[in-house]
Amino acid sequence: MSTEEFLKVISNPTRKLVLEWLKNPSESFQDYTQLYPYEQYGVCASLIQQKLGLSQPATSLSIKFLQDSQLLLATKVGKWTYYRRNEDLIDLALQNLYSELKAEQ
Repeated sequence: MSTEEFLKVISNPTRKLVLEWLKNPSESFQDYTQLYPYEQYGVCASLIQQKLGLSQPATSLSIKFLQDSQLLLATKVGKWTYYRRNEDLIDLALQNLYSELKAEQ
């Protein structure tokens, strides 16, 4: 993922917020319940929608953008889809951004 693509993805406040929440889902979604522990599969899309307070189509669009950029990984369990962050890709994108912006010493 290029730095420009990464910046485009996180420039949207909703997508950035979802990534922030999924950094620590047990804390971010402590007032919500789902069938499986967050560490097992991630967070159910319906919980993300509830927390965002957006319609299902608006939530799906944000999640799809994150998934298409591979910053979110999806796991299908029955009829539900659970999402977690792709930490390796996020780390790489942040390292690239840092390298590009860091002044030579």
